[in-house]
Amino acid sequence: MILTDTHLAEGIYDITFDWPVFLSQLFGFGVIVWFIVKYVVPPMKRIMNNAQDQIRRQLEESDAAADRLAAAKAAYDNAVAEAQAELERMREEARADADRIILQMREAAAAEVERVRKQGRDQILQYRRQMIRDLEQDLAAAMLALTEEKVREQIGSPQSRADSIERFLEDLEALANSGEARRLPQTERK
Repeated sequence: MILTDTHLAEGIYDITFDWPVFLSQLFGFGVIVWFIVKYVVPPMKRIMNNAQDQIRRQLEESDAAADRLAAAKAAYDNAVAEAQAELERMREEARADADRIILQMREAAAAEVERVRKQGRDQILQYRRQMIRDLEQDLAAAMLALTEEKVREQIGSPQSRADSIERFLEDLEALANSGEARRLPQTERK
């Protein structure tokens, strides 16, 4: 097998090298590459650069958002801690106010109890004095009624009338003789 310029192989495959076709195809390939490099690559680079810039901005925004999220989370945690502290302070103030109000209410209740107790004692004393007056009047009336009844019983008989008249007269004589009779009318005149 002898190789010639135009034939590369003989047999089943008949491969020949044709220079004008090769050069025209090479020229066509170069034009296609030049066209792609001149008109397709720059817009593709721009699109890729834009996409890369957009992705870079999105990553930066994502990082910034992550930073803002972390700051917001820290601010939230801080706000929650401050709210808890404020709530605890408000609870303490409320407890102190409640204790103060309870103390005031106890003092007011004690003062009211003392006032009611004093008023009750005064009223009891007033009722007691009134009862004593009423009992004294009732006792005096009962004593007068009893005395009147006894006197009527004693004077009811003629003998007791005569005895009481004689006693009365004897008392008058004793008074007249003692000199007290003179003093009595002077003191009565005053």
